[in-house]
Amino acid sequence: MLQKIINKLNDLRPKQLLALAAIAGVLMFITIILGMKFLTKEEVVIVPQEKPQEVVIEKTQVVVAKINIPPRTIIQENMLQMKEIPVDIAPADAIKNFSDVQGVQVKVSIFAGDILTIQKVFSEKTEEGFTGSIPPDCRAVSISVNDLTGVDGFAKAGDRVDLLLVEKGQYSATTNIILQNVPILSINQDSTGATRIGENGVPISVVSNPSIATFALTPIEILKLISATKLGDIYMTLRPANPRHTYVGEMEYTIESINAPKPEPAPEPPVIPNNAPAAMPLPQLPLEPPVPKIEIIQGDQIVQSSTPTSSPAPKSSTANSQLPAIPSGSTPTFTPPPVPTNTPLANSPVINQVAGN
Repeated sequence: MLQKIINKLNDLRPKQLLALAAIAGVLMFITIILGMKFLTKEEVVIVPQEKPQEVVIEKTQVVVAKINIPPRTIIQENMLQMKEIPVDIAPADAIKNFSDVQGVQVKVSIFAGDILTIQKVFSEKTEEGFTGSIPPDCRAVSISVNDLTGVDGFAKAGDRVDLLLVEKGQYSATTNIILQNVPILSINQDSTGATRIGENGVPISVVSNPSIATFALTPIEILKLISATKLGDIYMTLRPANPRHTYVGEMEYTIESINAPKPEPAPEPPVIPNNAPAAMPLPQLPLEPPVPKIEIIQGDQIVQSSTPTSSPAPKSSTANSQLPAIPSGSTPTFTPPPVPTNTPLANSPVINQVAGN
């Protein structure tokens, strides 16, 4: 039997032998798998998967801003919307109904998507009235304004302005800054400074026909402002929300009218041509020679007389009189002649002459 199988295998072609070997390999692989399965005898258990439990998140409805709401704006229903958020992230003082905030003036800026809260919406000084808005070290003072001096109604309560004094002279006008960074308490008795939103969503904050502006100033600033109102016109300049400089240095500007009288020009010096003859020097007058002074000494008496050299002096009878005789052995008595009326000059030369006995 075995010899017959070998003979048949020898008669087979190479391709047939390869096919036979492949079949034998497959049968051997199946036999090994089945043998290992029966030897282990392990049972395959299918475990069913559990479905995840659904987490229930508790939510609540809150009021949020639909648009940006500037400070001191009266809230309207078209500016808000309801939004559902988890209770865990909702603020404790969140507004949950439109009716709670409709017609109320907001305290600070609220941006689109922000949750409205009691702290943002309601002012802390509502119950104190107008006096609650005055700083402790200031007083409230009012002045008259108009559309021109009151920034055309754009300045409202809560804004800050600079105050300018304009003094007008006969032919000039001078402007200077008298107060800076002044808080406005009210315009036309409106101390809320409320801003309303129009139908197109644009804020309407212009005060119509401003006539009285009330500021918060220190007592010394009030005296300065009231005195300035008697000198000229007071203008308000509205400051931006975030100015680059809080205060500026003292400034003053004066403009002259074109109708002002022109000052008379100073007289120009005479122009001397280059070829003009040189001025001749003035002739010097000869000086009069000094008048000499002659002193005559007779005994112990002095007789004084002067004789000018240029013109003969008047002769004195005393000078030409004969000297009196002096007897010997007695003391001579001599009365000096009177002094001549013509006084000699201070710089006259002095000639001393001694008369002998």
